[in-house]
Amino acid sequence: MSPYRRGVTPATLTVRDTAASWSTPPPWGPTAPAARPQAARDDEEWSLVGEPLRDQDLRDRIVVALRDVAAFTGAEQDITVEDFGFTTIEPALEAAHQRLVDLTRSTHVTMLGSTLARLTELLAEVTALQVGVSQGRVRQTHKRYEAVRNALSRLHGVKTIEQMLDRAPAALCRCGFDRVIVSSIEESTWTVKRVYVQADPESADRIAQAGLGHPLRLDHMLVESGMVRRRAPILVDDVQNNPLTNAAIRTASLSRSYVAAPIMSEGRVIGMLHADCYSSRRHVDRDDLAVLALFAEGFSYAFGRAALVERLHSARNEIQRMARDVATAAENLCTANTSFGPPVDLSAEQPPPPVAASLAAHTRIEALLSRREIEVLSLMTQGNSNSEIATHLVIAEGTVKTHVKNVLRKLKASNRAEAVFRYMRMAAVEGVPDTTVKDPPPPRRSLTPLR
Repeated sequence: MSPYRRGVTPATLTVRDTAASWSTPPPWGPTAPAARPQAARDDEEWSLVGEPLRDQDLRDRIVVALRDVAAFTGAEQDITVEDFGFTTIEPALEAAHQRLVDLTRSTHVTMLGSTLARLTELLAEVTALQVGVSQGRVRQTHKRYEAVRNALSRLHGVKTIEQMLDRAPAALCRCGFDRVIVSSIEESTWTVKRVYVQADPESADRIAQAGLGHPLRLDHMLVESGMVRRRAPILVDDVQNNPLTNAAIRTASLSRSYVAAPIMSEGRVIGMLHADCYSSRRHVDRDDLAVLALFAEGFSYAFGRAALVERLHSARNEIQRMARDVATAAENLCTANTSFGPPVDLSAEQPPPPVAASLAAHTRIEALLSRREIEVLSLMTQGNSNSEIATHLVIAEGTVKTHVKNVLRKLKASNRAEAVFRYMRMAAVEGVPDTTVKDPPPPRRSLTPLR
């Protein structure tokens, strides 16, 4: 049964006498919870929901106080704690406080001075413990938020998407999670990109293979579809009995509950982050959801920055290569030897230069301009006038003027030079369609006899 559907009754909880079982190191501390094997299905019942109270002294005081309350009231020790999750401690202390308050209101009990003093002392101690638990929860939440900030700071220097995908899962695990999955969403298809499991790479490989081998299309049959549609993080409990979860990952991971958050870019969802606390043997709660949401928001910005830097570096390298090609061509032109050999026929078709040969055949410019407009623009880049373009394309000069106006409007250019510049920039970065336009033939000159 899901812990979120199970009511917590303080009267049915029991105290563990082994003090060693109370100590659970924080995930962001020097040691992390040891990963447990997942080869077989784990049927162990988990009672811990959310992060447990870390303050050992406070734990010891709670155990003593609850036992003292049980002894003072003459009842069996039934107001106790089985684990030290906040969802367990707070109801137990509230039940103990209420029992002491009921004694003070009882008209059937006559108390001596010493007994009344003891009652007052216990009431003060239980109240102080309630305040201490609340403050401890705030301190631990603050530490987790600080861990998120530190984790995101480690991603600031990442300059490629691959490095970001490699480092992000481990960074998120430092924020209080045991396992993290990073996925992409392309054309509504959910594809696992990275899986990280603390101290258990074999388990990570097994989950990754299950996810990569079964990419899913996001539709109404998955809980993640609602997350993508609302662009908001989600908490999923009772995973093994939930048919709306990813069946392949559910079987491979044996997850009990998890939190998930979208990765955003320019207002759209491009991926997802999933995290759980399987190795710690606890269910996730709303605090875990808030931590993941905070990390996902920062990661989205860091990921977008890395993608932009990678594109800028690629464009810079292409521009530098083009500049080297232009410099080489200029150097060859300036150092060419003059001879009495036959002149080079510039009108003959020449092989395209390396820059043009590397350009892609289908680019964004095809969505902006028609085929004829691309031909006109290509001739404009060669410095041809409207009349020369008309002669080359065998069309009227007025038609050329209309095409030029359309090109200027579609490229949002104020003049021919700006249109040519925008065209060349798109060719350098994205490539242009393969519309080879030969140089126009030299104009014919009529030979007039001398008189």
